[in-house]
Amino acid sequence: MILKGRSVIVNYKMGKKRKTKQQKIILQLKRRLNQNRPISAPISTELPISQEEVFSQSQAQVQEARPSKISDVSSYSGNLKLIKKDLLKTLLLTLAVISFEVVLYLKLR
Repeated sequence: MILKGRSVIVNYKMGKKRKTKQQKIILQLKRRLNQNRPISAPISTELPISQEEVFSQSQAQVQEARPSKISDVSSYSGNLKLIKKDLLKTLLLTLAVISFEVVLYLKLR
């Protein structure tokens, strides 16, 4: 707690930010790249690679590395029939529960 004049300012440390899946994949690709390079590589006369170039290269590798699996389920599958079916089931179940509560209320009154 830090006191400043009459007001009190509370200073809390923020938690560590979690890495996104994309950042984890990029780091994994960088590690693989470093493992594949020979340890005693000759010094090249090329200019150092900028961070944007590394990022764009890793993005291309990530897109190549992703297998196109049908089993991968996202939060939005894109199939509107399945969503409609789920919503209909939820609606019917909700109506059944509410009607049961109304019947119990009327009988026990």
